[in-house]
Amino acid sequence: MTSDIWFPIHVNPREFNLRATLTSGQAFRWIYNAELNEWYGVINGTLWRLRQSDNSHSVEFHMLPNSSSLPRCQDPPDLVNYFRLNVSLSTLLTQWRTNDRQFARPVKHSLVRLDRQTSGIRLLRQDPVETVFAFLTSANNNVTRIIQLLMRLSEAHGKPIHWPESPNIRHWQFPSLATLAQPGMEDKLRAMGFGYRSTYIPAAARWIQANGGEQRLFQLRSVSTDEAREFLMKIPGIGNKVADCICLSALDKINVVPVDVHILRAAREREIPASACSSLTPKSYRDISKALTTLWGDWAGWAQAIDFSVRLGASIPKRDVQSRKRKRRSENSESSSK
Repeated sequence: MTSDIWFPIHVNPREFNLRATLTSGQAFRWIYNAELNEWYGVINGTLWRLRQSDNSHSVEFHMLPNSSSLPRCQDPPDLVNYFRLNVSLSTLLTQWRTNDRQFARPVKHSLVRLDRQTSGIRLLRQDPVETVFAFLTSANNNVTRIIQLLMRLSEAHGKPIHWPESPNIRHWQFPSLATLAQPGMEDKLRAMGFGYRSTYIPAAARWIQANGGEQRLFQLRSVSTDEAREFLMKIPGIGNKVADCICLSALDKINVVPVDVHILRAAREREIPASACSSLTPKSYRDISKALTTLWGDWAGWAQAIDFSVRLGASIPKRDVQSRKRKRRSENSESSSK
């Protein structure tokens, strides 16, 4: 049996909360093993095992004993790039608090309320192909449902990846464009529960194939935000918000601020004029996004990701606490009834 060899990531735990990051609504295919307190995810085609015993300890990654080069002083490039470990979150928080008065006010949902559960949220740098279809799936959907749908899709049509000598530790590559574009995919997606998105996903895959394919998506990292957004919004099913989510999450447009109902509330708290609208129009959407980018600066998208997570209240730790409370109440009730 393969022995465990774990290495710490050289980032202050206050700068990197693994659980809060992976449950912040940015990525949807990380698997949590509660028994081992480990997370399994695929980065650049490689299966990674990560863990963090608590928020005061460093995140650790697993390496096999027969790995050709075991790191000692440097973190793996895949993890550095994916979690943007070369960027200081504490420095950014200081900048945001300086520029945004909401950071200094004890208002509900304010970023000043970052605590041990929500601090350390990293902005992820994800695969463009997977990100396109993840956020196509996210439209008019909730995080739990998005996770379920994308995992069904991956298990059914993605290439399986197993951890050597540990068959219970497994994951799947995200399906390729060719797979998603194949005839009959719409019916398969509908059977999985994708609903109206079943039409958009294969149509989007075929459109991307016909317009430069995966290579073109990666090239969008080096073009302007306007050019990237213009390309994305030609893809079937993609509008303003989804295009901005893709730009931020996969295309290095880190100052882009996607706007949904949660971020609309953030804009209203900051008395941004365009946020007075009763509903988002294309113009009010773009005005709000630009105003928040101006307020939060070059890394505005990271501030958005943190604010979104705090407002969403979607972190696993909070749900775990609530679940334990419900369990204790149930157990106490059962005990008193005996």
